[in-house]
Amino acid sequence: MTSCSIPTIPNKDTSGDNLYGSRICWQPFIDWAWQAHGFRKDYWDDGFGYEDCCNTDLPLARTFNGIWLLNYSAEDYWNEEWSNNMLHWGRRYVREQIDDLRSLCGDGSAVAATIGNRHELYLGFFYSKDVPGRAETLCHEARHRGGKPHNAVFPSWSAYGPGKGGADSAWGYEGAWMYAALYLWWFYADGRRTTSAIRQAAKQRAQFVIDNAFATHPGYVI
Repeated sequence: MTSCSIPTIPNKDTSGDNLYGSRICWQPFIDWAWQAHGFRKDYWDDGFGYEDCCNTDLPLARTFNGIWLLNYSAEDYWNEEWSNNMLHWGRRYVREQIDDLRSLCGDGSAVAATIGNRHELYLGFFYSKDVPGRAETLCHEARHRGGKPHNAVFPSWSAYGPGKGGADSAWGYEGAWMYAALYLWWFYADGRRTTSAIRQAAKQRAQFVIDNAFATHPGYVI
């Protein structure tokens, strides 16, 4: 990369990158994902993976892994009806909201950000998040584009830092944190084409979000 370096790559069996990486290296999927989510070469070359898009050590392939999970984890993944659960329509929502997806180094303060119509993914997205966590983040950022900024500060018990901005007020606000947790919850409950270990990791992450990201605790235990 031109201005940042790849950190130590976490275990790719644990993160799911070995499992999903074997699925993304299919040209029709790459072509579809590239167009559907607004990738542009200018933001994914120079070491981010454009020249080696199947290499799961690099950001582009790791992003493709998250997109694959987001799109194909429902049993009947082609059913995107809003009346169904989020495992079905989450992919549709992300696709309709995210049409300018960029990779950047970041300063370590965030894993991703939505700025106007563009969505920036930073090193933390690629290397601190497992594959379900990357799908979660896409849902989170898509919800910001959908008109839901964070509207509260983190509560006194939050691991994100008591009193800091970036929380959602409550589950009923239906904000970015709710979308993130809800997707992970459904992936844990009924995700297909995955492993029990990856589903368990999604459950743990969903519970962490529920316990820490809302000013008023939703009261849910997964």
